[in-house]
Amino acid sequence: MQLLSQINIQRSQGDAIIQLLQGDLSAIPAEYATDILAMSSFPGDYTALEGSLIKSFGDRGLNIGQLALDKDVDLLSQLNCWLSKPLPAKEQQKFNFKRVLCFEPGEKIKAPEEVVGDIFRCINTFVFDDDNNELAMPIIATGYQMVPVQAILPALLQAAVFWLKNGLPLKSLKLVVYNDDKAREALYLFEGFKNKLFEVTKESPQAPPSFSKKKGNVATKLVVKNAPPAPAPNVATKKGYDYFLSYAHVHSKEIEYFVNELKNKNKDLLVFYDKDSIPPGGLWIQQISSAIQQANKVLVFLSPDYDNSPVCWDEFQCAKLVEYNRKKSIIQTVYLHGHKETEMPLIMGIYSYIDCREGSTEKMDACLDQLLR
Repeated sequence: MQLLSQINIQRSQGDAIIQLLQGDLSAIPAEYATDILAMSSFPGDYTALEGSLIKSFGDRGLNIGQLALDKDVDLLSQLNCWLSKPLPAKEQQKFNFKRVLCFEPGEKIKAPEEVVGDIFRCINTFVFDDDNNELAMPIIATGYQMVPVQAILPALLQAAVFWLKNGLPLKSLKLVVYNDDKAREALYLFEGFKNKLFEVTKESPQAPPSFSKKKGNVATKLVVKNAPPAPAPNVATKKGYDYFLSYAHVHSKEIEYFVNELKNKNKDLLVFYDKDSIPPGGLWIQQISSAIQQANKVLVFLSPDYDNSPVCWDEFQCAKLVEYNRKKSIIQTVYLHGHKETEMPLIMGIYSYIDCREGSTEKMDACLDQLLR
């Protein structure tokens, strides 16, 4: 395996690197050993097609289909991905990684930015652990799924820099290409991105297009005490919020009731609960991240609709990062509409929750009293 280029990300909690390498991911040498090997496949299809990574693994004795039968974490219904159980020690030594993270987007591949958004929602779910903070992957979806390298790689790099700069506890991301033609193309794009990145003088890079706002997943009003009429606010200039509310748009009426009652109980509270005033496009996730970083508490209103909203996942993972880097709990989950606790994604289900199912105003009132004690 050959190192072609590298981007160093400096940050207070420890530096990170993004590497571009050429080589065979089914034969990672010890010096490039990693914790997680990320790959993609068609949904539920682990056929060993000629030239595929699945076939390369199969030829060397690792059956991806068998790993899929006994997953450690299954998020196919929410994020189109699953995480394998740790490989046996002998196989870890042979392949120089511990687990497989398999991304199965299928028909959901519509645009590179959507692919990248989903990939990082998967990655971000599993790297809050010292045993899972180095990751290697091909330039996902550019094989049999036919997404062009020039379309996916810049979006992938922008997303990686954004999340790493914001404190994602990933020490290294290894992007690996196999053949010479793709390596030349990828190196040209990688170097171009790196040159532009270091020309930027702002503290944060431009947010990735993968996080563009999706209509219908968020609500429509911003609540700020005594706010004068003004154009769409720049969230980054706000002094701070007592609460940031994260919820699925379909529950807007219940959230409006909750906010009104919250303000009735304490009119001085600053509450961020609506995102329509933030411009769509790449800056959306930057401004949401900024608002969450300024919040004392993030209220997450859980429901099946929340699970299935990419925007909600982005908000939750931004909050998780703030919590991780502050070493302080800021997330309070509220069960708003109900599935069983066992159906919740683990990253959300580990939190103790306040029960407001099924949008009960009586339970919401009790929730408010509990929050304001």
